[in-house]
Amino acid sequence: MAKPIPPHLLQKRNRSVADRVALDLAYLIETNVYKPGDRLREIELSERFKVSRAPVREALRILATRSLVHIEPMKGATVARLSDQEARESVEISAVLFGFAARKAAAHRNDEDIQLLWRHVERLDAMTGAGVEPEEFFRQTLRAGFAVLDAAKGGRLKSLILDVRAGAAHNFGPYGFTTEELRVRAAQRWRDLAEAIVRGDGDEADRQAQLTHVDSLAAALKITA
Repeated sequence: MAKPIPPHLLQKRNRSVADRVALDLAYLIETNVYKPGDRLREIELSERFKVSRAPVREALRILATRSLVHIEPMKGATVARLSDQEARESVEISAVLFGFAARKAAAHRNDEDIQLLWRHVERLDAMTGAGVEPEEFFRQTLRAGFAVLDAAKGGRLKSLILDVRAGAAHNFGPYGFTTEELRVRAAQRWRDLAEAIVRGDGDEADRQAQLTHVDSLAAALKITA
């Protein structure tokens, strides 16, 4: 008969699962799968992530401490709403962190990282024309961003950026890519970033990475003003 898992080890294992669920759920919030005000039901999330309800409950608490989720006694958890000012600050902070990630990617990239990043950048190039949904273009920029974060080899950095940026997506995300001109400009910015990473130019990678955020935020502010 198998020995029971000691409580302190079980708690540690559940916490690591909770951290993973929190990271995955933050991504779903950022990509607008879950929108502000949406109810986050433990049983549905446990089925989605194929885990028990205990780590889901802990993941919701983690995201609540990061202002991504609002938990109300007797009513449960919902996706939090950010004010436009809070969302703007989130994007600006995320830009600095993403620049640091791009600098690390330029230093630590390998052939596999570069191939993945180029695939996402080329996909952005193919999505600049008329008829492309801004939401889908925005999601593709997120995929390219994750390729940069993977190349940076910093799991904690990825978690930090997701935490900071996730709530802002609902306020500004797709609005920075509503015209063909904006999408062409954004795709070129991502290409410049990828080229800097390939060259190992950390300074330029940092600059271009921050501009991917700054440019889209500026465009979104004009649209939503």
